[in-house]
Amino acid sequence: MTKPNFAAMSIADLRAYVLSHRTDDEAFYALADRVHTEGVELQSLEDLTTLIETKQKVHENQAE
Repeated sequence: MTKPNFAAMSIADLRAYVLSHRTDDEAFYALADRVHTEGVELQSLEDLTTLIETKQKVHENQAE
């Protein structure tokens, strides 16, 4: 399976991809980099907080 081109995706598309592929670290970091670099706000700060918390839970579950 080939990965999508995260750099070519809009922030909204990338956010949707991350939400539907929560274990994809590369996509998560691409989104975080884009939000930081472009200074783009998600719909709310809670969106990013939720993504981060979900990512932490996934990593915790994988470590068990």
